[in-house]
Amino acid sequence: MSYRDLVKKKPEELAKEFEAILLKEILKEAFRPLTENKSFSTRIYYDQFIESVSETLASAGGIGIAKYILKNYLK
Repeated sequence: MSYRDLVKKKPEELAKEFEAILLKEILKEAFRPLTENKSFSTRIYYDQFIESVSETLASAGGIGIAKYILKNYLK
């Protein structure tokens, strides 16, 4: 994504994208013990699950990180 693409987006959109990325990383760490010594197909399944859950949570309002950023830093 280029700088021009970023500045065209609304702060709310950027905050939700940030929250989805952050949630994805948190979930990857949480599921890491379950996937360390598993098959490739199992790891792919968990990756798809994490992707889906993180996007769903972020689009539904997430865990409040996006709201916090918008409220306190993007006035």
